[in-house]
Amino acid sequence: MAKCQYKHESNLPPVASKDEADYVRTACDQRATTELGHSAKESIADWRLPEPKLRGAIIRHIIAGKRMFCKFKDDGSGELLEKHIQANVTLPSGFDIYVEIVLMEEGMIIIYAHNHTPNKLRLPQ
Repeated sequence: MAKCQYKHESNLPPVASKDEADYVRTACDQRATTELGHSAKESIADWRLPEPKLRGAIIRHIIAGKRMFCKFKDDGSGELLEKHIQANVTLPSGFDIYVEIVLMEEGMIIIYAHNHTPNKLRLPQ
């Protein structure tokens, strides 16, 4: 198995604010304020992971003080996507996944999650 390669600190997007992390944690605590995007629905089925375990992994990531990052636009402009947070989160099984969270109105979030893209540098935790 190949060793994971991580993005160099100088190439990382800004860290999400404490308020953004708290927003995500509060939403993950309540099923009614969390929606899964298509990639997360497919992934948790493949991983045989109940949705509460995914939300719990995100909560544990935040409680442990691990980093969540803002997300750059994919166009290479270096601009940030508004209200998009991303992280390298560890599932209860010890398996790391990529998670993107979109902060919506009224405390709602949408979670997208999938395996890390092969041969692509990962975000550090």
